Amino acid sequence: MKRKINLFMSLLALAACLVTFVSTLVVSYQTALTRMETETFRQASLVAAGLEEILELPADELRRYLEAVGNSDSSRVTLIQSDGTVLFDSSHDSSQMENHLERPEVQEALNSGEGTSIRVSATLGRQTYYAAIQLSSGEILRLSNTTDIVTSDLQRAVPALVLIILVICGLSVWLAHRLTRRLVAPINNLQLEGTENNNVYEEISPLLSKLGNQHAQIEQQIDELRQRQMEFDAITSNMSEGIIVCDADLQILSVNHAAVRLLGATQRDWKQESLVVFSRDPKFNQQARAAAAGEKVYYAMQNAEGAHLQIYFSPVDGENRTRGCVVLIVDVSERYAAEQSRREFTGNVSHELKTPLTSISGYAEMISTGLAQPDDVRGFAEKIHDEAGRLITLVDDIMKLSRLDESSPAELPFEPVELYQLAQDTVERLKQLAEKQKVELSLAGSAVTVRGVRQMLEEAIFNLGENAIKYNQEGGHVRITVGVTPEGAQVRVTDDGMGIDPNDLAHIFERFYRADKSHSQKVSGTGLGLAIVKHVCEIHGGVVRVESKPGKGSEFTMRLPIARL
Repeated sequence: MKRKINLFMSLLALAACLVTFVSTLVVSYQTALTRMETETFRQASLVAAGLEEILELPADELRRYLEAVGNSDSSRVTLIQSDGTVLFDSSHDSSQMENHLERPEVQEALNSGEGTSIRVSATLGRQTYYAAIQLSSGEILRLSNTTDIVTSDLQRAVPALVLIILVICGLSVWLAHRLTRRLVAPINNLQLEGTENNNVYEEISPLLSKLGNQHAQIEQQIDELRQRQMEFDAITSNMSEGIIVCDADLQILSVNHAAVRLLGATQRDWKQESLVVFSRDPKFNQQARAAAAGEKVYYAMQNAEGAHLQIYFSPVDGENRTRGCVVLIVDVSERYAAEQSRREFTGNVSHELKTPLTSISGYAEMISTGLAQPDDVRGFAEKIHDEAGRLITLVDDIMKLSRLDESSPAELPFEPVELYQLAQDTVERLKQLAEKQKVELSLAGSAVTVRGVRQMLEEAIFNLGENAIKYNQEGGHVRITVGVTPEGAQVRVTDDGMGIDPNDLAHIFERFYRADKSHSQKVSGTGLGLAIVKHVCEIHGGVVRVESKPGKGSEFTMRLPIARL
């Protein structure tokens, strides 16, 4: 705008100077022409007055007078009879000149005594002004001057006029430049944050008011967008799932930390970077391009750390065309591991169920077919009874573990549970087994209350105590201790039995895992007791730990959060 104003004002100044120059020439020409006409007529009047004084003199004297007048300046003097015959002309031979009766100035002088005209002279061939006066003798005195006098004066004045015009033009351009800067400076210094404080032109006050309102609206919209962006970042940054938002050219608009971690990218700001640079996986980029083209796709992959990922690509549509895509990355490693564990559990259950069923079927077949001797039937019946009991126990443990898998802490009947009293009840239930195994069982500690499911906690303590008795030796000791530690409530079960091999310690809480296979054949069990203990602790927000040395015994410790009463 500044350049346009400056150019417009400069051109306006130049146009004004040009018009002034032309007008000056026209006015000067007209003024000079009028002055010449006046001077010519005045001179003609003076010459005519002189002639009136010497009309009685001889013709030669009159001729010399007229020649003297003609030689005195550039004026042409002509004396004409009333019939139009030229008697004298200061510039040409009068005898060679045509009759001048029809000349306008001569006709006018004959009619009114004075006459003037301006035309191209037939004799000189130039623009000429004529002034004619009739004498008392009836003759016509005519003086004339060509307009060359006027144009020559103007020609002498033109250089000075051009110089003046150039100076004026230069000053006008300079002033236009300065004036433009002064006009535009207040507009350039406008403060949109506070339009009411702008001291500018009254004419643009409505515009400033509208700009102020729009500026306030834009600021409000920017604040809202910034708030939404902060909320979006806060939500996505705390998501365990990875999320990436890209435009139609696969330029990253937003990416959270989970996506960077799951895809193994470098931790840095990836905004405005290409998705191809973010992930070097060709299939990943191929699926992203398909989503940017409007196709909804999905595929599974395993990252460098071995995590199993499910990746969903969804196009983002707007204004009847695809404007980008959203990538959702879900870590399904736990689900995959659970599925693997479920398959292994199913296989183990089938195997564990098959063994007692096979025994029961075999003994029953021998009895039904008469192959068993009458003396052996009782023994076979006892074995069938034992295997059936083992099968019932196994099914019971499987059902317990299944219920634990399906249970959600929010759905369970949590209540305050006093652990020492619960352990005391459990010891009473285990006394008969301890006496049978010839193991000394004792309880120590103090009262401590936790928030939990009584039946589950009792089952966990019972399983730990039962294992300590079964895998002990005659004359051994089992000690259950209940108390409080800085980590929370604690139930510790200690025995001095055979202990656990270090290679088995990492697996003893797995389902159907039984340490010391040779001894396990002599001890009845399902291999699910410790898995149930671990699951119960997890549901209650606690942990279970084990320390053991072969031949010296084991120590199992349950730690649970103390209830806030």
